[in-house]
Amino acid sequence: MNRLPLFKFNSRARSTSWGIALCTMFLVASFSVSSGLKVSMDKLEDNFSSEYFLITMPLADGPSFFMPAELSAILNKSATGMFSQEELNPSGVVTVVFSVSDPSHVLRESITTSADEVLAGTGLQVIGNITIGSTSVGATVAGHFSSTIFPSDWLLASEALMRTLTNQVDSVNFAIAKTLSSTEIDGLVENGFSVQNMIGIIDFLKDGVGQIEQDVWWVLIPSSFVIAVLAYSFLGSETVDRRHEIGILKTIGAGRFKILSYLLADSLIISLWGGLLGLALGIVLSYGVSTALSSMFTSAFVLEINEWLLVASFLATVGAGVLGALPPAFKMTVTSPVQDLKEVTISS
Repeated sequence: MNRLPLFKFNSRARSTSWGIALCTMFLVASFSVSSGLKVSMDKLEDNFSSEYFLITMPLADGPSFFMPAELSAILNKSATGMFSQEELNPSGVVTVVFSVSDPSHVLRESITTSADEVLAGTGLQVIGNITIGSTSVGATVAGHFSSTIFPSDWLLASEALMRTLTNQVDSVNFAIAKTLSSTEIDGLVENGFSVQNMIGIIDFLKDGVGQIEQDVWWVLIPSSFVIAVLAYSFLGSETVDRRHEIGILKTIGAGRFKILSYLLADSLIISLWGGLLGLALGIVLSYGVSTALSSMFTSAFVLEINEWLLVASFLATVGAGVLGALPPAFKMTVTSPVQDLKEVTISS
């Protein structure tokens, strides 16, 4: 009576293990996405840690054009550019078209394109030859860009193309400056400029990510419930099929606690195997998605595997499996050996 004679890793055990593994994989992937969002926001915050500022000249009908020389005091630490909302044909998409000039290398990413080609943001599905705006400026969408500063549904054009589109020879209508002092900000405001701290956007996003981090723990409830149901179904079916063998064990002296420990050990083995398999699948899936995104886009988003969250996922899997198996296991301990021996069924 030193070893468990009932457990067999049969087709039912294998299918239950795979079901538990899929639930664990879902837990790992969910926690990885949550941790990845936090890491991504930290990276974005690092990118903006030097406090970039968006500078525009606001009028009643929107930002006005101004000469870069008007920013002479901060021009050496500013990137200037133009943007305009235009319709793209033949797609009919209305989006913002923009260009950036960054001779002082203020930005931490290169935002440039050639004279007759444009780049679509990763969220803008436009390809091939297009015309831009009512002035019918022709261009070719040569690829995509991904940026931590500019939205993914904008269109990046060259400075020459934007000057043709806006009929502006030397003017710009926005600038992005780096590390402005309070004196410099006050001087810009006095001259009619609007100065917005871009770090505020990241703070807003971080608040949202913090809420997601809190909410992601709720995925433990449905996943653990499914795992418990799988363990309940597995052990319930196993005890029905092997009731005669359990009756023999009771007859030769196995007590209730011994039978209970045998049956719960069955569920523990299945849960441990499914949990370990689920952890492996979740890690492979997380890194696979992260690698695919990195190869497709220059993305600020990453997937992060946190060791403590892996432990939490594994413990939730094993705990739910054992708890789910407890009712059918306990039920089998209270039946009499005579009743069990009357049940002669074909073992699976």
